[in-house]
Order: sequence, then structure tokens, then C-alpha cells
Amino acid sequence: MISLSGGIPKKPNQVNSLCLLLGPNFFTDIIVIETADHARLSIKLAYNWHFEVKDINDEKEVAKLFSVPDFVGDTCKAIASRIRGAVAGTHFDNFHKNSAHIIRESVFGLDAHQCVCDRIIFPQNNLAITSIDIQSVEPVDQHTRDALQKSVQLAIEITTNSQEAAAQHEASRR
Repeated sequence: MISLSGGIPKKPNQVNSLCLLLGPNFFTDIIVIETADHARLSIKLAYNWHFEVKDINDEKEVAKLFSVPDFVGDTCKAIASRIRGAVAGTHFDNFHKNSAHIIRESVFGLDAHQCVCDRIIFPQNNLAITSIDIQSVEPVDQHTRDALQKSVQLAIEITTNSQEAAAQHEASRR
């Protein structure tokens, strides 16, 4: 019997299974992060995963699959830690504009050409995380929620004013 973390956010011993599916599949989690300027955000993420078994006839390789008792919980904790570490050094405005890149870079890392890798493999059990979907980002406290709303309104206002100015300029040229 395998006992895995389940629910959102993840809690230990929520799913009991008689078999270990190799994937591909996905799991979802919610984590709370804090930016360098103390904005607290709740992020809902979905991770696509599968186990990479190079040789099913190699007993050591197959045994790795069972070496992490709760691969769901351990993976979610490891990924959350990486994201929290990256976001802690990032200001809210930068995170708001570049959240997908910041999260992907913190989880997958960079290759030799400074490009974000397309996967992370946990060598303990050969679990591969191949994509991250950011399903929602919501402020935890009212102050941050108000600041985000103000930022969005300001961005809309700037875009609208810019488009109006461009249209007026174009009209005056004719």
C-alpha cells in the first residue's frame, strides 16, 4: 500500500494506492509566497510529471521508484521551497510582470546557454516534472490586494492613454 499526499494544498496520507502509476499525470498544489517587499501571495500550480525508467529489467532502477514513500508530498515541498527562495529576492512589481518566468527558472533551472531548462528530474526516484501551469495568483492580505488592483488599473489607464494619443497623432497627420 502506498500512502501519498493529496488535497489542495497537499496534506500527507490523503491517497492510498495499491499500485504506483508511472504517468504521465499531473498534481496541483497551493503555496503561499512572500516577495522581497513583503507582499504575500497564494499561488495555485499544476505540475505535469512522469517517472523515467531507463531499463525496466534493471532492479536497482525499478527500486528507485519506491525509494521516496510520498513522492507527491516530497515533490510539492521541494518545488515550493525553490519558488519561495526565488520570490523572496524579487519585488512584487517584478514578480507580477514576470511570474511565469521566475517560477519556471526557479524550478527547472538554467542550462549552459542561460535558457530555462524544460524539465527537472529528481534522481532519488527518477521523477520528471515537465511543465508548470500557474492557475492563479491571489494576494493573501487586503493591502496587497489593493496594491495589485491599483497596479492593474494604472496599467489599463496608461495603455488607454497611449492608444488615444497615438490615434490623435495619426488623425492630426491626415
